[in-house]
Formats: sequence, C-alpha cells, structure tokens
Amino acid sequence: METQLEVACKLYNTLLHAEQEEYDENKRTMSRNELRQLALDLRKQNKEFQALHSQVAQQVADRFYEARQRFLDGLANKPKKKKPHQYLSLVYPQSGWRLSNREVGQGKNKKRKARFYLSKIGFFTLIIHRELPLERVSQVCVKLNPSGRIHVIFLVEEPESQEQPSEGKPKKAVGVDLGIARLATLSDGRFLENPRPLECSLERIRTIQRSLSRKRFLSKNWLKTKRRLAEQHEHVKDFRCDLFFKLGSLLSQEYDVLVLEDLNLQGLIQKGETGKRR
Repeated sequence: METQLEVACKLYNTLLHAEQEEYDENKRTMSRNELRQLALDLRKQNKEFQALHSQVAQQVADRFYEARQRFLDGLANKPKKKKPHQYLSLVYPQSGWRLSNREVGQGKNKKRKARFYLSKIGFFTLIIHRELPLERVSQVCVKLNPSGRIHVIFLVEEPESQEQPSEGKPKKAVGVDLGIARLATLSDGRFLENPRPLECSLERIRTIQRSLSRKRFLSKNWLKTKRRLAEQHEHVKDFRCDLFFKLGSLLSQEYDVLVLEDLNLQGLIQKGETGKRR
C-alpha cells in the first residue's frame, strides 16, 4: 500500500511539473482530458508508474485538475509538490477491485467477513456491518490514515427517495443549546456534560510531540513517533465521532423536532483555553 502511494505521489508531482512547463511555454493550462491522457502516456513510458492501475493513474490526474481548479476559483492555495507522507489515498472508479463476502458468527454476533481485492496491491479482509449493493458502487477509495489504519470507502449511488414528507403535527419538540462547559442543554432541563477528550489527552500528546521535535525529520524514528502522535489524535477524533453519533441517535429517537440556535461554534472554540475543552 505504501509503495502504491509513493508511486501515485510521484505521478502527481510529474503532472504538476508538466503543467508548469505548459504554462511557461504556451501560457495555457491543460484540460482534464489532456491530464488524463498524459498520465496514461507516462504510465506506458515509465515502468515505475505501471505499478498503478490505469484508472487509478487517471484519478491522480483528476485530483491534480480539481486542486488546480479550486486555486483558479480562489477557493484554495496553489497546488504544490507533495511529499510521500502527505499522499494517503487511492481511488478506484469502476474496475481494479473485487469484493466477495460470507457470513460468520451466529445471532447478534453475525457479521459478513469480506475478501477485498485491489489490483496491483492484493487482498484485504474486511468486516461488513451492513448490506452493500455492489451493483451500485461507483467508486472505491482506499485511505491510509497517518496512524497506519486502512479505511475502504465505498461510494454508492442511491435511487431517488419516493417517501412523502409527513403532514401531521410534531408531537414532541425540544430546544438544544450547544456550549463548551456543557456540550448540550435541552429546554426540558436535561443536559450533557462536555467530556473534553482533547483536554484529557493533552498531556500525552504534548509528551509525544516533544519527542517528535527531537527526531531527525523523515528518519525512521521520526516516522515511528509521528505515527504514535497520529494514533493519539485519532483517538480523540474517534471519541468525538462516537459521542456525536450516539447523541444524535438518542435525540432523534426521543424527539420529533430539534430547534438549535444559529451560532458560530468555530469562533467560540478557536481562541484561548476554550479550544482545549473541545
């Protein structure tokens, strides 16, 4: 997986260099189709780039094209040369992957254990927790997290919903006041304290960060310590996501209508000590 990402990163940087040369010589930018064709030509000419699936190479071109367009539209900074540890995902649009699953376990513990194959990489073992309509999968993204965890994301095209909106009056409504000291306070008097996952993990994060700053940049020990730091940050992120999903599920089951104040929460937490209470 890491080797594939390094090759994709080199292809991205090669396309960036070719785009700069084209603009310097002819004062024009390359279209999406031109970038895709260039990626395929580079793949034919360079054995190293042949390690990538053909459609993955075209998706690298699409990624550069979209980054450049966001820059031209004033939505992002100018695309820059990427380093291997900054390029962390591959996209398989229509082919180059295969998924076969079977049921394992019994009763409540029954799950679907999938054998997932990626061209030029190999096999992965996945646990499928819900039904996946393979005939409607339009794109597969394989993402390597900084901590070393691999996530496989399936993009599924959903048919248009035929459900009609409910015409009856809501039976139970509640106001929700979001804050920092208390995560949420409901108008019926209930509230949820803020567990402050970042503040609880801050001491360990600081210790690992100091250790990282003493390592030589991109050395083996630097990469190992960087992964430990990423694991701590992912722990905080996963804690928050789990909390928000459970809170949202609880509120949606107990109430028909949620009323929230239109607040700039990012502005509340970006300054001073309040940022650590997230």
